[in-house]
Amino acid sequence: MDFRLVRRLGHFLAVAEEGHFGRAAARLGISQPPLTAQIQALERELGVKLLERTGKGARPTREGEALIPLARRLAEGAGELEALARELRAGRAAPVAIACVTSALFDYLPPLVRALQAARPDAAVSVRELDTTDAVEALRRGEVDLALLRLDRDRPPVKLRALGRDVLAAALPSGHPLAESSAPLPLGQLADEPMLVLPRGISPAYSDAMVTACREAGFTPRVVREVGSAMAQLGFVAAGLGIALVSAGMARLRPPGVAFRELEGPIHAVGVALAWNAERESEATRLALDFAEMLFPGG
Repeated sequence: MDFRLVRRLGHFLAVAEEGHFGRAAARLGISQPPLTAQIQALERELGVKLLERTGKGARPTREGEALIPLARRLAEGAGELEALARELRAGRAAPVAIACVTSALFDYLPPLVRALQAARPDAAVSVRELDTTDAVEALRRGEVDLALLRLDRDRPPVKLRALGRDVLAAALPSGHPLAESSAPLPLGQLADEPMLVLPRGISPAYSDAMVTACREAGFTPRVVREVGSAMAQLGFVAAGLGIALVSAGMARLRPPGVAFRELEGPIHAVGVALAWNAERESEATRLALDFAEMLFPGG
């Protein structure tokens, strides 16, 4: 990253936001002539005029307005990088960023995060709730260090360590005729039910497992709506808009208005895996894999 360019972009943003060279200079803690020189150097480097003077101050040109959103992102990114570098110089461990699918938030995420925090108390741990497809892309881009997701095989450079198998359960509106019994429910009894599903693009392996299970039970799911997350599925079920096949672990949430039935079988779905980018392995990655081996030995 060219920090000189980023610094000049920050100067440009200050003038654009203040609408005045003098006020921008005061905000930046420099005098006006060096500020003007920095803006001129930036304009020469980019080859476009960024600011024009007005009777009351200055305003961005059309080209300057177009560059402002990206300039802000670059300036913010540089600020975050410098802040992290200061923490590392002070001896603080690098932060750990984790992506997690909704259905892994309760069974798999808590013990893993607690173990990482105990081993590296000086490292911040952040968690982003993402679907499987977005989590894989975040790993590839280096936006997260680890991901808890539903995937059945490696997607180089993303590698997997299985944490546990999972089974499907039926989520039904509380007043549904099939909600009363506690006996395992034959999947074929849901053949005519309006079904709420996740788009295949969100979690292909999980979606394929659900469709395959229905076909093996002799029917094709009667999909009435695609929803954006597992939590949304439960919300729509509670509203009486359909039924859903979800991870059995979601029953632990006990959402009002939703009844869960174990499926006869049981019917296995794609389990949760710990994923990482093999090209970006770190100390946190290796620690997480060690903890996964101890916490989820049956994976």
